[in-house]
Amino acid sequence: MVLSTVRWAARGAALVVAGGFFMLVFGEIASPHSGPPTHLREYAGIALLTFVIIAMLSAWKWELPGALLSLVALAVWTYLVRMQRYDVVAVIAMPGILFIGDWLLRTRHGNRPST
Repeated sequence: MVLSTVRWAARGAALVVAGGFFMLVFGEIASPHSGPPTHLREYAGIALLTFVIIAMLSAWKWELPGALLSLVALAVWTYLVRMQRYDVVAVIAMPGILFIGDWLLRTRHGNRPST
């Protein structure tokens, strides 16, 4: 029961974070409030955050690799864009942390994780 609860909590958190990201992207496309990126760091930040979301969603199938890629890319993004709102970073990191927890629980209980 705990195994499926952690897994579904991770999946739900991933959907919430990805949904928020896609809403921001759609809002910026529909009604841009700033100009296009002007520096390489801005392009890299957009690419990394998109990769974070893709890796997070891929953790539905491959828990450990998707979660680790998501968290590593998020750490690089946080450093690259000099993010100071660590509460936002914590919310974005939550699905990856939960997916790793799910993988650890499944490994410890002898269930075969999908890696």
